[in-house]
Amino acid sequence: MDKKTNFPDLERLPPHNHFKHFLNWLINKPKVFFKDYIIKNFLDKNLELEILKLNLELKEYELTLLKKEMQEIRKYSNFL
Repeated sequence: MDKKTNFPDLERLPPHNHFKHFLNWLINKPKVFFKDYIIKNFLDKNLELEILKLNLELKEYELTLLKKEMQEIRKYSNFL
């Protein structure tokens, strides 16, 4: 094996099949196109708003949990 670099851990890659990648792209392109089209035109327009509402609800829940934990810690610290 002829070394063209000074790095001993480099190995030669197996032969690359461009035709296989082209076919893969050709098969997946319509799927991606239709998926993007459906997302763009048929999904609910308020999807982002719904996601933000759910995130807000989650944060409020986390806040209530943290408040309860703080109350318990204060209660036990006053007990000691």
